[in-house]
Amino acid sequence: MFLLSMAIRNLMNRKLQSVVIMIIIMTGIAIAQSVTLISDGLKEGMKQTSGPFGMLVGSKGSSTQLVMNTIFLSDTPLANLDYGFFEKVDNDPRVKLAVPFGLGDQYKGFRIVGTNQDFFQLKAKQSDPPFFRLESGRLFQQPYETVIGAETSRQGHMKIGDSFFARHGVVETKDEGSMHKDHPYQVVGIMAPTQTSADLGIYTPLDSYWISHHSKETGSIRGVTSILVNPDSIEHLYRLYQEINLSKEAQAVFPGKVIAGWFDMIGNAEIVLSWISYAVMGVAVLSILLSLYGSMLERRRTISILRAIGASRRQLLTIVFIETFGLIVMGLILGTAAGNGFAEGMAVFLVKKQHVSFVPVYEWKLSALWMTVIVIGFIGSAVPALAAYRTEAAKYLNPV
Repeated sequence: MFLLSMAIRNLMNRKLQSVVIMIIIMTGIAIAQSVTLISDGLKEGMKQTSGPFGMLVGSKGSSTQLVMNTIFLSDTPLANLDYGFFEKVDNDPRVKLAVPFGLGDQYKGFRIVGTNQDFFQLKAKQSDPPFFRLESGRLFQQPYETVIGAETSRQGHMKIGDSFFARHGVVETKDEGSMHKDHPYQVVGIMAPTQTSADLGIYTPLDSYWISHHSKETGSIRGVTSILVNPDSIEHLYRLYQEINLSKEAQAVFPGKVIAGWFDMIGNAEIVLSWISYAVMGVAVLSILLSLYGSMLERRRTISILRAIGASRRQLLTIVFIETFGLIVMGLILGTAAGNGFAEGMAVFLVKKQHVSFVPVYEWKLSALWMTVIVIGFIGSAVPALAAYRTEAAKYLNPV
């Protein structure tokens, strides 16, 4: 206990130096940990979000735009496909399930998705229960009834029985001219949380989408923005994929393939940031060694006095080791807290503002990072500790 109190007292006598060292360590740990958490969290979130979606079909254009709009409720919708095309796909004997989507409206930034009740039968795996389930209320049964996502309910302060007017377009606006004032929507159900972008959606019958966009000039618009297609076999899946992409009216994409391309880009950025964090930690370790070794040289007279009044070499070694290792461990704790805090803050931002799902993942890479820092700290602490151990008692007692 005496040795611990002595070590703490020595650190308090060098507050500025101790704080600077801890900040350097904390910064390196925080960068490394937040990079890992954010990268892995985005990857896991994307995998989980795309789980229930097999093959997507939409009009010709960007495959990334089709995936972002349909699955992640982001980006601008592609042009509509004629509803006759959906009926053709739906009636194809090779197709087990076809789910239409109509997008283009929003309420307070939450995307309104026109679809049908088959949406609530989608599964990530055949043996799994339906991925999208109700937490309360019931499914929509007629136009302008809605089932809202868990985050839509929470962030939008919406509950069953509430009504609202949608606005045209996918960007939140206060322009009164964009509001569909003729038909108020009503909340009849709230979905259970899925930790995906679907939590930020508002789901309604496709008829709501068509009625809202009907006008005397254009007539009734019966179209779909995209179609989720689940064929009855892998063989038919690839045949349909080829047939649709060879046609002039639509494209078919595999969300997993598109997302894999995103992972490659994320991976490159992760490597760069990881090396930056390793460099910062390297500087931190070097700073600790130089700083504490220099401190030992400055404190040789104090160490000699302690030796003269009875302190053993082992006690001095222990005191200096506690000081050094304590700084590293404190930096590790603070860096871990800062890295977690930054990752959680980024998760909130991505979910709320970008409609990108984020699932925190804690795996061996973080454990390896912590163990590496502890081992380096343990070895590094031996350098100033041995310097104190080798200090001769009589050599530095006389004033300079």
